[in-house]
Amino acid sequence: MRWVFGAAMLAITSMAGAQPPEVPSDAQLRERYALPASHFDTIAGEPLHYVDEGRGPAILLLHGSYANLRQWDGWAAKLKRHYRVIRFDQSPLGLSGPNPRNDYELSQRIAVIDALMDKLGVRRFVIAGTSSAGVQTAAYAAARPERVSGVILSNIAAGPLKIDYAAMPQALKDAVAQDAKHPGWHEPEFWRQIMLANMLDAKAVTPGLVAQWTDLNNRAMRDPATTAGAMKAATGSLAFARTPDDLRAITVPSLLLWSSDDHEVPLEKDGRQALDLLGAKDKRLEVVAQCGHMMPMDCPARSVDAAMPFLKRVAGK
Repeated sequence: MRWVFGAAMLAITSMAGAQPPEVPSDAQLRERYALPASHFDTIAGEPLHYVDEGRGPAILLLHGSYANLRQWDGWAAKLKRHYRVIRFDQSPLGLSGPNPRNDYELSQRIAVIDALMDKLGVRRFVIAGTSSAGVQTAAYAAARPERVSGVILSNIAAGPLKIDYAAMPQALKDAVAQDAKHPGWHEPEFWRQIMLANMLDAKAVTPGLVAQWTDLNNRAMRDPATTAGAMKAATGSLAFARTPDDLRAITVPSLLLWSSDDHEVPLEKDGRQALDLLGAKDKRLEVVAQCGHMMPMDCPARSVDAAMPFLKRVAGK
């Protein structure tokens, strides 16, 4: 996680200005990356891309930094057989638009969730968040226990993060250095190295996945100031600093789903700390073996299987 946050934030904040060359239009990007169940609407004042699939008890999936709702494709494919699976691109990422007020504070993130679920007629649901989405997932579960039947937190930071640039793999350091030579956009190798540093299964880092991250993040960087502001609000030190208090305030059934090989938020540090902090009486830490930080993309089948007993118990089916 710190490599994703650190390297990408460093690049974005130091490369403002130039327009990325040949960035596909929004229409072209929708054609490439929207799903059959995609919807586009204004939610809580933001242009939002969301997907609503399946029938049954509802599950809301929140993606991590620099990703998009397709980070959960592997989970959604299985869950939608039994559940109503809802996910959205967190502004200004993916195919969602920027917040017109440049408001990326946590209160606005909670308002988006409330408004989207109200629009879809969902009163109660399981909420799941991975990586930096742990901030808003924990905050929402703490603030809205009447709406949340259960919470899944995957590879989250249990407190403030300390970025260690020296610990980056050399290939990622080289990609960051090369990337800094062309202000205003990221080349595919930059994203490929970030994913390789955070996933054990190198075969999962396909050319298509690299192209998706390149296209959609370069889209967001059309306005570098907006992107930097959004990432600072989502992944800055103040955002992570509040997570311990939110974890203590959670009372609903809680599953911590952790990768055994997450070097960004290690199991023995963040995983155990999150379990200790959780205020819920009904809580469990489940470890997914041979999986890296980007769990939903690295080991989707094994991680969703690990979550199924919890989902059946708190959501039904």
